[in-house]
Amino acid sequence: MLTQFSFHAPSFVLAERNGCAKTGGLLKSYGAAGNVLLVCGSKTSELGLLVPVIDSIRAEGLKPVVFDKSQPDAPVEVVREGIRIAQKEGVSAVVAFGGGSAMDTAKAIACMVHLEGDVLEYCRGSLAPSPRKCLLFAIPTTCGTGSEATDIGVVLDRHGPYKYIFANPFAGPDVAILDPLLLRSLSPQMIAATAMDAFSHSAEAYTCRGANVMMEPLALCSMRDILTFLPKALAAADEERLDAVERLLIASCMAGQAFTQVGLHLGHAIAHGIGVHGHVHHGAACALALPYALASVSGEIPNRIRTVGELLGVTFPSGCAASEIGRLVGEELLRFNRSVGINSLSQYGVTEDMLDAIAEYAVHEEGTQGNAYRPSHKEELVAYLRGIM
Repeated sequence: MLTQFSFHAPSFVLAERNGCAKTGGLLKSYGAAGNVLLVCGSKTSELGLLVPVIDSIRAEGLKPVVFDKSQPDAPVEVVREGIRIAQKEGVSAVVAFGGGSAMDTAKAIACMVHLEGDVLEYCRGSLAPSPRKCLLFAIPTTCGTGSEATDIGVVLDRHGPYKYIFANPFAGPDVAILDPLLLRSLSPQMIAATAMDAFSHSAEAYTCRGANVMMEPLALCSMRDILTFLPKALAAADEERLDAVERLLIASCMAGQAFTQVGLHLGHAIAHGIGVHGHVHHGAACALALPYALASVSGEIPNRIRTVGELLGVTFPSGCAASEIGRLVGEELLRFNRSVGINSLSQYGVTEDMLDAIAEYAVHEEGTQGNAYRPSHKEELVAYLRGIM
């Protein structure tokens, strides 16, 4: 574990039931004035979840401008449209409301609204980031992305096809509001997928090259709580279910704070390939990729993989070899996935003819591969993907 590191927690975090009703007051206290851009998806807008946020913004004399065109994976053309609207309206703040894609879209808009150039230049690093001139708030409506507490965003170029990752100290939200009441309408499938996304964030952060002593307790506590409260969130009802989802939401934020410091590795490289070529929900893709990501590096960091296994409840034989540790942890993760309804790639429409392209994408994603103790090997990755079809 690295003891020389930098640590940046970008967001003031408010965790409170009905906390979203404080959005307007917080915006005002942070200096917002005039127009505020609300970024969300069309379904989120139709459900009426935005109403208390809009009411609180208006109550402070601010004008909400709703941009409800967020789409999965934050396509670049949607981001560009949002930037144009933000510039036209002269917004003083951007509020992300939704899952990871809404937050990625909002982050890119907020970072680009006062910059000249195209967002893909920004993502590729040819356009230097600079301090934001508008506020950025984030209100998650799922329990998995953790993006409300990270300096990281993703934009999809469909023509690549490629998911560009941008990361810098100016991309993180100023304020994150964790309101579990917003998650009451989540389906069991969405709870499972988003929570396993958060588990992957912590597990990969804990087992990557950049892991440091500051983020370690965040990652470990997040993994423990997700394993404890995800089954309860799926099995319980009413107040007990809300209590469990609340803990998942907090665990997701902790996972975000952990991985924004140190990055991720093989699991997300594979998941991005699954998303680009198979159009699978990111959280489900992460859950299915993580067993390989952990098992494949067990030879280099067996003690850390063993720790993850112990959280999962794995019993290791005396004198267990590193490769056996990896195998046992991978198998238990697959079993846990199945217990929460994430069974196979084919369940999400992935077909055999996609596997080569998924693996090819994964082995060439430099940002995540470079943070792994062992790079992905295409042939074994294809074999693993075939095994979870």
